[in-house]
Amino acid sequence: MKGLLAGFFLGVCGGLSFAQPAVSPADLGFSERNLSLPEARNLERLKREISKTEIGRKLLAETTFIPVFIGPVKKNRLAAYIFSPNSRFVFSRNALNGDFSPSLALDFIRALSIASLDLPIKTEDSLFYARVNRVLFAVEYGVKDAKFARDFNSSVLEAQKLFAEGIGRKLMHGEAEKTAFDSVLFSRDPYLLYRVSDQVPFISELRDFIRLYGPDFDGVVNRAQGRLVVASGKIYPGIFLEDGQKLIAWGGIKRLSEVPFYRAQDLESFSQKTRQALGIH
Repeated sequence: MKGLLAGFFLGVCGGLSFAQPAVSPADLGFSERNLSLPEARNLERLKREISKTEIGRKLLAETTFIPVFIGPVKKNRLAAYIFSPNSRFVFSRNALNGDFSPSLALDFIRALSIASLDLPIKTEDSLFYARVNRVLFAVEYGVKDAKFARDFNSSVLEAQKLFAEGIGRKLMHGEAEKTAFDSVLFSRDPYLLYRVSDQVPFISELRDFIRLYGPDFDGVVNRAQGRLVVASGKIYPGIFLEDGQKLIAWGGIKRLSEVPFYRAQDLESFSQKTRQALGIH
């Protein structure tokens, strides 16, 4: 398995700094708090575990200066990235009180992935990027940790059975189990990791919307209490206007072209190597 992972990722990043930036959540009005000393130590231990993988080192290096707090996290996640204007990582109240867990690592990988793109909004493409990175992390971490590899490979076998029976990911409980199912999907077709939502736009949709109606969006009219917008007789989800304005303020289409999403050839290569590494047929 180790040989198959040689050259698996795009590059190795340099040294990491685990220092917490001196920011007070109280000063910013958050319902959050700074980490206690034991929590800070557990965070460093989590980062050391993640940095055993190349994808982990890459993501940590790209997000070094983002502060970390303890507070409420949506959807029962253990960790999340909160977008600008005050970008930060938030861990749930008990996430950093115990030992290292794969679920915590995978939730943090998701948050790190979204943060590393430095976008001001959530997009289908950033969520896809995070799911791919969780698969890459799980495959590589399995080389470093024998117990994780045994548990993950067992979950992959179960996921293959569910997939063959046409049963979805929802029956997989826990982040490692869900990532195992995603690994099965990814090994067959990388684009199966896209999960389309009416509330989350694609970058390509926003790029087209900005080209047609930006940068001022003067001809775009809010309708249906903001759920929809109308422009030149065409109807779009309301989120297009809100997110389009945020992207213009952030740097617009020119800066979007610099966001380091994976190329199609990278995805196909990763998919094939994931299939080989996990023995998926």
